[in-house]
Amino acid sequence: MTEIEDDRPFLARKLPLLKLSLFQARFLAEGIGSFIFVMTISLAESNCGKSAINGTTHTRNLAPIAIGFMLCVLVFSFGYISGGHFNPAVTLGVLLIRGIRIELAVAYWIAQCVGGLIGATYAVIANGTTKHIPAPQVYKNLAQYVVTAFVAEAIFTGILVTVVLHCACSSQKNNHFYGLAIGMCVLAAVYAVGGVSGGSFNPAVAFSLQLVKCVSGNCIPLMHLWLYFAAPAAGATGAAVLFKMTHPAPKETEEDKEKKAMLNAAQTLY
Repeated sequence: MTEIEDDRPFLARKLPLLKLSLFQARFLAEGIGSFIFVMTISLAESNCGKSAINGTTHTRNLAPIAIGFMLCVLVFSFGYISGGHFNPAVTLGVLLIRGIRIELAVAYWIAQCVGGLIGATYAVIANGTTKHIPAPQVYKNLAQYVVTAFVAEAIFTGILVTVVLHCACSSQKNNHFYGLAIGMCVLAAVYAVGGVSGGSFNPAVAFSLQLVKCVSGNCIPLMHLWLYFAAPAAGATGAAVLFKMTHPAPKETEEDKEKKAMLNAAQTLY
């Protein structure tokens, strides 16, 4: 009797723990993607952003270019596994249009915040200094600019989530440009209102960078952390409402209901 050859990679054969469920793979993809994204933001802002120091002069702010293209890369890399959110606001928008289950959304939020925090910490280690740690904050941390920052974060997060929903969650979701559209949206948004609110549009990014900056000795940006959660949530909600308005739910046939029930039953296996 001949033995069946196992063509799996060596590590997969010797370490069965590497075989992840779909839920675990999605959680890991969001965590790794958020880690890389926040690390890139911190290092880019520190080395070629508006706070970077080159000798005695400030360099040009080229950080948004690196940030936007890195997001493109991450969305194309992990989008087929987890959807490539890397942003609690995006996850909220997808949840509101019923594109993701609540338990998976909560797992995404945890992975995004933990991954972002590790990425921000590693960026400090890589720089070897706590000077010029970037963190989104209200312009000059003055109270009179809080409303302006809130509006900027809400509107541009809404635009970002709108792009995600229409490019990756609509009838054109099988296109080959969604990653580029999402990354370029962030690039343009950071250049547009980065000087007003810091250009976060992402609660995980704000939380990670502000907390690491606080641990290093400057907790001033952390006083407006609530804004970087509330404003993106408002923007994501508005984007979801707009998406539902422009995409009315079609009438389900009995066959569609049966397929949906089978899909939901299959998802409970993970």
